[in-house]
Amino acid sequence: MQATDFVTVGMFGNRPEAEVSRARLEFEGIEARVSADDAGGFEPPLGLTNGVRLVVRAPFAAMAMGILEPPRASQSHRAPSWVLLVAAFTVGVLGLLVSMPLVVPILRAVL
Repeated sequence: MQATDFVTVGMFGNRPEAEVSRARLEFEGIEARVSADDAGGFEPPLGLTNGVRLVVRAPFAAMAMGILEPPRASQSHRAPSWVLLVAAFTVGVLGLLVSMPLVVPILRAVL
């Protein structure tokens, strides 16, 4: 196996992000490796200079990029309407609780 057998399919800011993507590709049956100039993980700041690369064998590059591609906006999941309703209600209740120390003295002065 030569270094030319592998191509880069992703660049990451740190090793843990690359390892998560590597695990995702291996779950799909694609052999992947993390490549970084960080002394084998012992000197993580060294990896910040060149980033951390995720590499796969050349024949699987297109498939790997398709797996790692983020979903398009039309494919993303929206929260159900009841979740939005509960969130709005919770924000309203919290707003009332936070404003209580200001509202109570005003009500006492008026009433």
